[in-house]
Amino acid sequence: MKAIAGILRALALVFVVFAAPPLLAKAEPPPPPPLVTPAWLSAHLHDKSLIVIEVYLLDQQRETYEKGHVPGAVFTGFFSDGWIRTSGEGVPGLLPPQDKIDAILGGLGVTPDSEVVLVPGGVGLSHPNTFDASTWLFWALNAEGVHRVSILNGGDDAWRAQEADAVATGSVKPVAVAFSGRLLPGYEANIADVEAAMKAHEPMLVDSRPPEQFQGKTKTAAVVRAGTIPGAVNLPAQEIMLPNGQGMIPEDQVKQRIAAAGIQPGAAAIVFCNNSYLASSDWFALRAVAGHEKVLLYSGSMAEWTRHPDLPVVNGR
Repeated sequence: MKAIAGILRALALVFVVFAAPPLLAKAEPPPPPPLVTPAWLSAHLHDKSLIVIEVYLLDQQRETYEKGHVPGAVFTGFFSDGWIRTSGEGVPGLLPPQDKIDAILGGLGVTPDSEVVLVPGGVGLSHPNTFDASTWLFWALNAEGVHRVSILNGGDDAWRAQEADAVATGSVKPVAVAFSGRLLPGYEANIADVEAAMKAHEPMLVDSRPPEQFQGKTKTAAVVRAGTIPGAVNLPAQEIMLPNGQGMIPEDQVKQRIAAAGIQPGAAAIVFCNNSYLASSDWFALRAVAGHEKVLLYSGSMAEWTRHPDLPVVNGR
């Protein structure tokens, strides 16, 4: 009888083990919106994993940041902190070496699991132009595996426009961490990718520069020859930005501009400009806002393309 009872207990245990429902995996929270409002940021300001980064261009603008910023936000200077590098051939706008990227992100306290809100800074600056710097950082963070990233639409101006939103002064020292990343595929295009797209007529080539540069009427000092890449369409980044240079126009208007440029819904694309800054705003508009899944940023852009005399340049139409 004892043997039979033992067998029954063993069978009961097997039944319990196999009949018990499996433990449910912890659900991942939904991704934050790519563009957030001051109200959204205010509601999430004290989230444990949130890191707010005020984006300026140069360290000399730190004084502006110290006079007033989003509470808890840390400072970064797009150029002075070394987010980008210039090649030996004089091509600006390239990603720095991986160890440099790791040092910058780790120094700001960013980990792959962080939720990052980029705040275009520049209250009181005549031409802040910090939205394209913020979209470039949005692209770089995602390319390095940090995918929970948003931009405060309207930047510091939008934050201060809300009377209920507190403004902090002084500096916030980041809590440094170790960051070890790598450039993920599906984010950056090189010159060979662009040449192949030009010949095959896909993915679409999208020039983010002002029409005068697209049409070859003017050029910047970084570009050797005026004009654009054959077959490219023009989606001027400045036409989808707010006048203060700290944000983007409403989503429906962004999609209207995309359609007017001749870019079909969901179309794969490679975006470029003179040196990748403006192009990052088009990349953000197409991929993050309009939902195009296959959009690459050509970081060398026209500064690199026009240095190769065998590669064609035409006046855009």
